[in-house]
Amino acid sequence: MTVRRRRRVGDVIKKVVLNKEIVKIKGNYKVILIKKEEFEKFLKLVKLRILNKEYEALMPPLDDMQKNTIDVNGLSVLLAQYMSMITTGSGSTSGTTPAQMVLTTQSGSVTLTYTGSVKINAQGVSVYLQIFEDNGSFVWQYYYVGYDTTNASYTTSQIELYASAYAIYGFLPNSSIPATYYTDLIRIAYANASFTKSSDSYLFIVWLIQFQNIPPYAVLFIPILQNNVGIGINGFASGSGYTVYFNNNNCNFTCGGNCPSGGITGFVTYVQGNNVILEVPVMVRLGGGVSTGEMLICYNASYKNMPNISGQFNTTLSPPVSGGTFYLALATITLIFQTS
Repeated sequence: MTVRRRRRVGDVIKKVVLNKEIVKIKGNYKVILIKKEEFEKFLKLVKLRILNKEYEALMPPLDDMQKNTIDVNGLSVLLAQYMSMITTGSGSTSGTTPAQMVLTTQSGSVTLTYTGSVKINAQGVSVYLQIFEDNGSFVWQYYYVGYDTTNASYTTSQIELYASAYAIYGFLPNSSIPATYYTDLIRIAYANASFTKSSDSYLFIVWLIQFQNIPPYAVLFIPILQNNVGIGINGFASGSGYTVYFNNNNCNFTCGGNCPSGGITGFVTYVQGNNVILEVPVMVRLGGGVSTGEMLICYNASYKNMPNISGQFNTTLSPPVSGGTFYLALATITLIFQTS
């Protein structure tokens, strides 16, 4: 009689959690009221960077900004919708306005909606994007410039910032037109702000939202908010990619090699205190099994109107119990979006 040894559960599957990465999210705003006759000399051309390229944006002064409150619930919803778009190609193809600012006044509310540039005798919002590297990590900065150059007068008590993200994913059915998917328009920040706009003044609200400390292998998980520059991400079916390899000591342990590998099949987002947590599981079948935990992440973030960000990240993980062998690895990539 043949006796079969039962594998212990711990020997069958190895759950691995990568070092939890903390992506910092900061928000600052500034309310500016000027006399109409000051308008011509008020806006200035500011140089912004998209990686190694510069461009100019017409913006109000950016000094003396105040902290706002990041809406973690709204951010969690936006992140979940964005991750769904880039991984599955699901979402709305009906265009969503890129941004709005809602001002609570003594008689109701005033809504400033995206227009793309500042105009006279109008209300609107423009969005400028800056991306650069800082000590090996990336920084995404969104400058929202709201304005009211009409004769309206009101007193406010609160201001809110709404934004939407988008992604390009393949093509529309039977068409050569790229399919663009949009999240809902979602509140991401707000602040108590008391000021009075008179009929003889112009109002400007500058809002800066920053994603800081982004490791290169996690840039795919940072939502790309709609912007004036037209920078958007190409989803997984349109150029972006993410593969995790495990070394079984009998394979070519490189990007594109023949080691056991897996990709992104899902994600989880939830709010924990003032933070939004994103967990991305990757399951890898290891065939004959391994007793070590050497892992390689190969990534390529493909963008419209911006160079790709690609590379690899190698890490050695703690092995299971001495002498144990596991046959299925569940690696969880965890990002903590820490608000302040």
